[in-house]
Amino acid sequence: MTIPLFCLGGESAPEAIAADLKALVRLPEKARARFWDALGPALPDPVPAAAEDALDAFARTFEAPRDELGRALKASRFLVREACARGLARERFEEDVVRLAGGPLAPETAVIAPILLSRYDAARAALAAGALRETLTDHGAVLESIEWRLDAVLATSRGDAGAAKIAVLTLGYREGDQKNRVTLHLSPEKLEELRRACERMSR
Repeated sequence: MTIPLFCLGGESAPEAIAADLKALVRLPEKARARFWDALGPALPDPVPAAAEDALDAFARTFEAPRDELGRALKASRFLVREACARGLARERFEEDVVRLAGGPLAPETAVIAPILLSRYDAARAALAAGALRETLTDHGAVLESIEWRLDAVLATSRGDAGAAKIAVLTLGYREGDQKNRVTLHLSPEKLEELRRACERMSR
């Protein structure tokens, strides 16, 4: 039986995905209630190295069969990531889940759909933000932090500065795997120019 999914652009779901998703129904009630505690940390790509240990701890804490939990997580991760990658609306994602669970009247649907939909919007926002960060990093340095202070220059080797005020900006940025910082001194004129530029860019 082929099940076309919105999250796959209308293509059929992988053969085992429906059966794996239904493993969620067989988890203990407490494990189902906290399912996103296990699913959320496993959503990034690649899966974080600590995810495997966290999965074992989750299985022990909620007495969830490791195999069933793994199958449910694998299927759920696949569906959520594919849906988020396409910016799929919550309603469309729900239709996909309902189809895979057996239809709107299936008892499995009443269990699975509320669980996966409960944090779908938050997951979509988080994955979109992560994709943006990675896209920016692919093309150069990315600003990560801004620290500032105001100083006054009272005197210098070049003469009396007239207690001129300056802004000091320290920008933290990442380039690939490297983190760096640069400190800039801005005159009042350049600070005003920067302010105007920021206003124009934020419109």
